[in-house]
This record gives sequence, structure tokens and C-alpha cells, in this order.
Amino acid sequence: MNFQSKHGGDEKSGISPVWMQELRMGLSVKPQFVLSGNIRDLFPAAPGEFLPAFDAIWSILNTNGYHALLVYDPIDGLYVHSEGDSGIQTTLEECDVSFSSKEFKLSELSTVINVIRSFIDKPIALVIDYASQLSANPNELTDAERTFFMAADKIANQTTPFNNEETTRPPFNPIFWMVDYLNKLPSWFVIDNENIRLLSVGFPDLEERFALSAKLAKKFPDNDALDPKVRSKYLEVFSLETEGLSLRSMDAIARLAEFEKIELSDVSEAIKAFQFGTRSDPWKSEVMHGRIQNGEEILTNRVKGQMHAVRKSLDILIRSVMGLSGAQSSSRHGRPRGVLFFAGPTGVGKTELAKAITELLFGDETAYHRFDMSEFSTEHSESRLIGAPPGYTGHDRGGELVNAARTRPFNVFLFDEIEKAHPRILDKFLQIIDEGRLTDGMGKTVDFASSIIIFTSNIGLGGGDAAMNHGLRVLPGENYYDTERKIVKAIQDHFRFTLERPELLNRIGKNIVVFEFIKGRTSILIFENMLRKILKAVEEERGVKVQLTSDAEYSLKDLCCQDLFEGGRGIGNRLESYFINPLARLLFEKGYHDGQDIVIQDIEHEDFETTLIV
Repeated sequence: MNFQSKHGGDEKSGISPVWMQELRMGLSVKPQFVLSGNIRDLFPAAPGEFLPAFDAIWSILNTNGYHALLVYDPIDGLYVHSEGDSGIQTTLEECDVSFSSKEFKLSELSTVINVIRSFIDKPIALVIDYASQLSANPNELTDAERTFFMAADKIANQTTPFNNEETTRPPFNPIFWMVDYLNKLPSWFVIDNENIRLLSVGFPDLEERFALSAKLAKKFPDNDALDPKVRSKYLEVFSLETEGLSLRSMDAIARLAEFEKIELSDVSEAIKAFQFGTRSDPWKSEVMHGRIQNGEEILTNRVKGQMHAVRKSLDILIRSVMGLSGAQSSSRHGRPRGVLFFAGPTGVGKTELAKAITELLFGDETAYHRFDMSEFSTEHSESRLIGAPPGYTGHDRGGELVNAARTRPFNVFLFDEIEKAHPRILDKFLQIIDEGRLTDGMGKTVDFASSIIIFTSNIGLGGGDAAMNHGLRVLPGENYYDTERKIVKAIQDHFRFTLERPELLNRIGKNIVVFEFIKGRTSILIFENMLRKILKAVEEERGVKVQLTSDAEYSLKDLCCQDLFEGGRGIGNRLESYFINPLARLLFEKGYHDGQDIVIQDIEHEDFETTLIV
């Protein structure tokens, strides 16, 4: 038998993960290996079999002339893999290798490594599991830890191929270090070490997932009744929608489906039940459907004067509830439920409509997640969203966005002023919109397929004639359709020419929702709504009932609605200045208390000072 004539992996199907191929070829040239990443998963190590890493490694060693695999971990100590030559233990004990001790000092483990690498009787290998736990901090080693890794490094450098005339004998007795993350070992030990091969164990590819799905199909209650072609179609869905998940997770999904009696034809439901911990899907709720039927009334009660924006948003939401978002695409099941791009003047209700949509869909306006993208304008701010890479401070805490998605996946995600985000963050949005998922700093996948994504932007307002229109592209007096045309054109130009990212614009598609300037009657409605909230807050907080005469309300309205360029936010700011501040001062100075009434006769404003006439 030639040493390189066989390989690990599923020989029948030809499936073999990259790391297993690299390990097989590396056995003839490297004495030590470091395996990092998805090392706790299952792997296609034999025809129709998916095995843990130790068994997968042994399947490679066994077909390449090795007699035994020894495993060491800090809990169970040293033992021989169950399928290897058990007689090796007796021979090694004669070489002063202990199998009885559960706890090895690092110096003892160093001795074991040295004995294994020079053991000439039969080809053997050693796996050191949980190698990341051998030191508390790989960047600040203790004296004992430093001595151990120096010894391991020296052993790697001094190991030479066995000089044996029998060419079928493997040239090394390899040592395998198993770590979750590569940086859990000292960098000087692993980086650029010619005698150590680094093997990155990734998540399974589509071929591996499809092979396992065929094996798991029998766990679904309708498997035997399905036509083979139909079954294959559903297995393809199973494989596609589990991208970024481990094979162990796929096995868990199948067991969940078996227990919950979820059929293979509903495999998407099984996947979501596994990811979210519940079979309840608010998108299929009759309550949500009923609220959507009254959606226009609910939204317009909160957002005034934006009928075009409300109706277009509602069309997109109805499409989302009906499960038809991206129906023209083959990957529609992986995409977010809906994507909206709110654009237009400041203070006209973009954020308010996002809150109203959240309340409409989920019954709670505070359930949405808001991210001010002006806080994510630098390259390093990416880690705030998705988490720092392993080895960096705070990587175990995750990122703000991925944590929010894991906590409440059925939700609205609002990204304010998207044009201020750093280009690297725009890449993340491309992944979310296109695939409905995001990979965090630790390599784990977060799902957005059950979320609504809303972007807001002020793109399109500036860029006009500075001399004629104060630099504004659109003006308050224009009709809605001219405003919409100009703003959409400005957004398209921004993504195509300024950012040079037309692919992101293509993913957003026709979901740009343009808001118009606040106008006369709308400003009054906004003013009256805000004033009611203020009076209610005073009664709840201080127990004092405040009333305004018609003259007082008219004077206040005139002060607050005189300039509509800043929209509803400007009205709110002027209410705070012209009414809330003097009212708070009046309550404080006069000592009004529970049960008392105040009638404001008029409001006077002169020389930047506002006086309430009681």
C-alpha cells in the first residue's frame, strides 16, 4: 500500500472537507498540526457516516497505516481511541507514559509529546484536546507555560522523518492541537512555524449539508410518502436554508422535526423553530393580518400629512405579511421580510413611521432596534455592530446588531441616516438584504429573514442652486411627484457615483419611500397632537390640569408653526421653548400641586422671552 494512496472523507460521494484533505496530504511533510474553528462539528469521514473530529481524524490515520490515536484532554487525561490498537497503551506505559493520572502537569505532557514523536514500534498519533486551556493568557505566559510551549516548539523543530526502508510506514507520529481559536495559542509558537500546519475547520459547505440532509430525511414524518423528486427538492431547501449552521445543528433540526411532527415539506418551519426556540411565527398570525387590514388608519393616526409614504409602506408590508417579498427571486426565503428606504426632509415623520410600523406589526412601538449610523462612520465601528474578532477585547460580548437580532429576530431594524455609515458597514447591509443573514465577529451566523429592515436618509435635499434655493434640491412648495422624482434621482446618483455601490441600490430596488415637506394643515395637526401629549404629561406627572383659551392656543400655534422647513421636529422644538419651559417655571415658582387647575389666558413672546398669562 502506498502511503498517499488513500484519503479521508466520504469516498463513495467524494465529499471531503478542505481541512481533511490538507491533513491527509500534510501527514507526509509535517510533524504537528493545529486545528481551529468549527472543531466540535460532525464531518463526512466514511461513506454515509458523519463523525466527530476525533473519529474523522482516525479515519484518515487508519487508512494511511497508523495503528493508534491517543487523545489527551484536561478532564479524562490520556487514553487510546477506541478503534485503535489497545496494545499500544502497554508498550507506552513501559516507556513511563502514565494512563492512570487524570491531571497532567505541563512538564509531564511535554514528556508524553516527546515519547510519542519518537515512538518507532508502530505509527501512532496524539491529539491534545482543549489546547486553548493550557494557558490562561497566551500573551502573558507563566514560567511553566512558557517552558512547555518552548519544549513543544523544540520537539517540532527537531522531529525528522523516520528513516525506514519500509516505504509504507508514515514518516511522522503527528501531534494535533485542538483549539477553538488560533490565537488561543502563543503566536510565536504557531505563526510562520514551518513544522506546524495550521488547519482551519470551517462550517460545512452546501455539498456536505445536502449529503447529511439525505441521511436525516427519515426523521421527518412524511419522508416515506414523498416522491423521490419532491423529497430531493425539500432536501435542497433544507441544505440551502441551513447555510452557516453546523452539521450538528442540522441533526438537531431533524430531531426537533421528528419530535414536533414537522414534515419535510415544512422544513423551513423546522429551521426557524430551531433558531428562534418557538414554532410561533407572528407573520402568520391572524392578529397581525387583522391589524394590517386597518393599517392605513393606524399609521395615519401617528404620521400626519404623509399619505403617499404611508400607502407605499403599507403595500410593502402587505407583501411581507403575505410572504411574497422577493417572490421573483429563487432565494426569497432567505431574505428579510421587507426592506424600506425612507427618504426626504428632516423632521417629517420618517422615524415616527418606523415606530408606527413596529406598533402595527408587533403591538409595541418600543420593540424596534434603532441604530444611528452617524455613530458608525469609522472603519473600526464595524466591530460595534457585529462584534470584535476573536482575540480582541470584548469579542465574547458580541456586537450590538447581532445581539439584538438573536434576542428579537421578529422585529424592525431601523438604521438612521444610512449615508453616514462607513463603506465597510454598507457591505454588511448588502449581506443582510441579499441573504437575510449576517456573520458576526466569531464566525457565527445571525438570521434576519423574519425582520423588517428600514433605512432613513436625507440624501437629495442638498445639491441645488446655492444662490437661488439656499443649496436645496427640493423646496417646500413643490408638489409630491416632483419631490419624489428629484430625491429618488439623487439617491440613485449617490449610490452609483459617490459611493460607487450600485449593487446596494439594486438590492433596495423600488422600495424607496419619499416623504414630503410638512404643509399648512398638517403642521396644525402635528401641533395639536404634541400639545395634547404635553398637557397629558403635566397631569400625570404633577397632578395639575392645564387648559388654554382659544386665544392662548392661537398665539402658541402661531409661534410654533411659523417656519415649517424643520418639519415636525421644528414644531416640537418650538413647543419646548415657547410653552414647556415657561410652564415648568410657572409650576415650580407658584407651587401648583395635585388637584389644581391652571387656565392660560394668553401667551406673549417678546425679546426672546415667553410669558404665560394665567
